[in-house]
Formats: sequence, structure tokens, C-alpha cells
Amino acid sequence: MKVLIIGPGALGCLLAAKLSRNNEVWVLDHDLARAAWLAAAGLVLAEGGQETRHFLRVTAEPEQVGLVDLALLCVKSRMVEGAVASAWPALREAALLVALQNGIGHLDVLPRLCRSICWALGATNQGATLVGPGQVQHRGSGPTWIGLPPRQFGGEPAGRPSCRQSLLLAAETLSEVGIPTEAVADILPRLWNKLLVNVGINALTAINNCPNGALLDDPESAELMAAAIAEGALVAKKLGIKLDRDPLAAARAVCGATATNLSSMLQDLRAGRPTEIEAINGAVLRLAGPLGLPLPVNEALVRKVRELERNQGRK
Repeated sequence: MKVLIIGPGALGCLLAAKLSRNNEVWVLDHDLARAAWLAAAGLVLAEGGQETRHFLRVTAEPEQVGLVDLALLCVKSRMVEGAVASAWPALREAALLVALQNGIGHLDVLPRLCRSICWALGATNQGATLVGPGQVQHRGSGPTWIGLPPRQFGGEPAGRPSCRQSLLLAAETLSEVGIPTEAVADILPRLWNKLLVNVGINALTAINNCPNGALLDDPESAELMAAAIAEGALVAKKLGIKLDRDPLAAARAVCGATATNLSSMLQDLRAGRPTEIEAINGAVLRLAGPLGLPLPVNEALVRKVRELERNQGRK
């Protein structure tokens, strides 16, 4: 397949490296200088104690890409609108666009942006970290789910009956390169499963400046994690989202399995980048408002992370 990766962040680089083994992979970067550097130097993937270098087609000009079979949107949630607009010359005839963001903030913009194309939502448990320019480390593997948007988010566009076929082909393509992927009929429970894990882990690790596993070792943090997740699960219930697993047990399992990992929110904070707090805990707060549900723990977490971001900006 011809695959376009939008955004050379940690996840985008991981997917680009693995997919390049038996597909034509293009990477679209908004940074012209970085795109040229990556195209020349290649991408180094550290996985299973080995390093492999992958030379990719990297560009900052979407017009160079041409038609693609699959596009994977791997930018931060706050960058989705700009990234889709910039990549539109390559996306407007794409067979399928799959959005792989943390949180649910992107659900506010994708239906408006993608009305005329086939698009899907994804939730992945693949862990990756950029350890240097053009160097990505595969930090953990887990299942990935992709699904077409429910009707309230636009459903399938008129005149594009091949969306489901493209979704199945995307799942097969990812699975073939070691990213186990399942195409599901209802993606919302999968998105909320991952959202609630992030609700419980990301903000607290950012606030405490600690790796994931440390949340289990501190009774106060463990209690706050449970309370934040319980608040989010209540919102999901009120919205009719049928979760298929215990979100607190899932969060604890993630903390144990990734004990030494730094959450993406903590990595962003340490690097002086804006975090995804608005797409994770903040998104849950926004949904709770019209429902009349008070979420004091999540409100406090959002307030504290915003404060940390402001202080980081003053340094």
C-alpha cells in the first residue's frame, strides 16, 4: 500500500518505520528543514534490543505525495485541524484517513473537516518515545482498534461505499507489520477505554513529575487516580458509552506494565510544549457540564496542569 504518515512524532515515526518494511511510506512534516534532514538521514527504530535504520520519503509539500491508500494522522490533538488542512491536497482523494490521537478533543473538529472523505478513529496501545532526532524507541506493544465514526460524528460520506473495505484493509496492513489491529463496528467504547486510562495517569504523572509506576506506590496519588477515573466513567455512563472493561483496573495494569515510562503529558511538560490536558481531562469536564455532573477531581487536575504550563512558559 501507499501510506501517508502525518506528523513525525513518536507514534508517527514508529508506524512509519514498521510500515516501510513492505509498503511505500511517505511522511508529511510541517517543518521543511526537519523533513529534508529526515529524508537524508533516515529514521532509526530501537526495538527488542536492536536498531534498524529506515529511509523514507519525507516532505513538507503534500502536493508531492499524490494519491494514497491509507493516511494515518499522528499529530497532537490540538494540531489536528491545522494538520488536516495542510495535508488536504494529499487527503482529498485518500482511500481512508485514520486519526490516532489521545483523548477525544479531535472529535470536535474531524466531522467538519472530513465530510467528503472516508475517515476513521483509532485507539492504540503502542508505546513509543523519541530519544533523539530521527530516533524512536518502541517502548511497549498492545492492541490497536480502528472504526468508522458513529452517525453522530458524520458516519460514512455519501458516495463513498468503499469505506468499510478500506478500514479492513488498513487493519490487515498494520497487523502484517507487527501492529495488531482490529476493525470494530463501534469505536467509541475503545476510545473511552483509553481516554479513562489517560484521565487517571497523565495529569497526575505530570503534576508529580514521576514515571507511571510511581502512582501505584503513593497512596494519595492512587486515590486521586481512582477518583478521576470514577468521575470520567460516570460521564461515559450518562452519555450511553458502554465500556467493556474496568477502567481503574486497566489504568493500574498500564502503570504496572509501563512502570518506568514517562507519560506523553509529562514529556510535553518537561520539553516546554503545550500538553493535551484539554483533550483528555478537559474534554471530560466539557462533556460533564451540560449533564450537570460535578467533577471536582478532574477540575483540580486540569487547573494544576494549566498552572504548570503557564509556569513552564515563564522559564
